Amino acid sequence: MIQRLEHLLTRCLEALLIIGFLFLLALVVIQVFLRYVLNTSITGANEVIIILFVYTTAIGGAIAAGRREHIALTFAIDWLPSKARHLVDQLGLFLVAAINAITVWFSFHWISITGDYLMPSTGLPRIVAQLSIPLGCGLATLYCLTKVFTLKNDKEVAS
Repeated sequence: MIQRLEHLLTRCLEALLIIGFLFLLALVVIQVFLRYVLNTSITGANEVIIILFVYTTAIGGAIAAGRREHIALTFAIDWLPSKARHLVDQLGLFLVAAINAITVWFSFHWISITGDYLMPSTGLPRIVAQLSIPLGCGLATLYCLTKVFTLKNDKEVAS
């Protein structure tokens, strides 16, 4: 059941990423055309591009953590017996979840202090961009904890 929900969440997030990247690509192409051909631009488009990039990076990072595609040095772990490797793998996932959860916790304090400041071009409050941090790290925490509690055999550990 948990794995099915995780798969559904991943598919929804991937669809959101595709839409975000397509919009980002279209906006960049339009901006380049406007700037170099018509010598004009869309006010605030660069800020929107940056915000989209930040959100797609945060969500993509969470999905990568869920797929266990984060950076890992496994040369020492590969020598361990199967059960020990499984425990170390679960500990690693738990630690990644803990780091992300701590980041979520501290990001809310930072956002409460600076989130009301306005971005210069769009006039949007900075919280619009800053919420990408608790969103991405919260999703990464969720994915890692799901893996910790559903990881059962060495085939999943090795992949």
